[in-house]
Amino acid sequence: MKLGLQIYTLREYLTTPDQIRETLGKAKDMGYAGIEWFGLMGHTPAELAEMTAEAGMEMFSLHRDIGDLVKCDTEELDAIAATGVKYLPIGWLPKDRLAGGAQFAETCELIRTYGKEAAKRGMLLMYHNHDFDLELYENKPLLDHLYAAVSADVLGAELDTCWLYSGGVDPTEYIHTYADRAPIVHLKDCVKDGGRHGFKPVGSGVLDWNGILSACQRAEWVCVEQDEPSDGMDAFACAKTSAEFLKSLLAK
Repeated sequence: MKLGLQIYTLREYLTTPDQIRETLGKAKDMGYAGIEWFGLMGHTPAELAEMTAEAGMEMFSLHRDIGDLVKCDTEELDAIAATGVKYLPIGWLPKDRLAGGAQFAETCELIRTYGKEAAKRGMLLMYHNHDFDLELYENKPLLDHLYAAVSADVLGAELDTCWLYSGGVDPTEYIHTYADRAPIVHLKDCVKDGGRHGFKPVGSGVLDWNGILSACQRAEWVCVEQDEPSDGMDAFACAKTSAEFLKSLLAK
């Protein structure tokens, strides 16, 4: 199990290539082994991979969106695969593309097509959940409908602990349920009322991290993300606090 950082956490410090390199260096110094990018941000996959490697880290994952699935640009997929990226999580889907929505069937087909093209290149398409993905449809969470509709070899699960908790399910139990299709788990903490009311560095909120990390034993990466800084700290301090807490637990 390796410790990664979703660089969205530090998005305010990624304006220029020089600033990106400086930010990545700081992430490496915190103890992160890899970076998950939230998009290409106007760069080529090779440029992002080069900057990540220069900092001594692995570019293991790159988020995709519904527009990427619609385009299904195989040349871009070739370029991403050439960097060594293994995982392509879909960052989110609008409500009408989830179960019960008018575009759900179409979306599942887009996922299958893009996911199969990714698989040909050694990459796994995944889905990163939010709290709204846990709303019930026909007495079952929307997220469960999505994973039931598309096979695990085509669509993996990038489960987000804060959003699972905020959506009303137990993160530990939910991760156990989908452990076989979740090579990355997003580690995110929050206040008692959920992430919509406040994010926290990992270990500073209400989530049960011993239970969660136990459930993550089959994951290749655990990936820190904090959507907004908290507790009077900037994003760097939050990311460092999360890393220090997790390293202490993972070392046991």
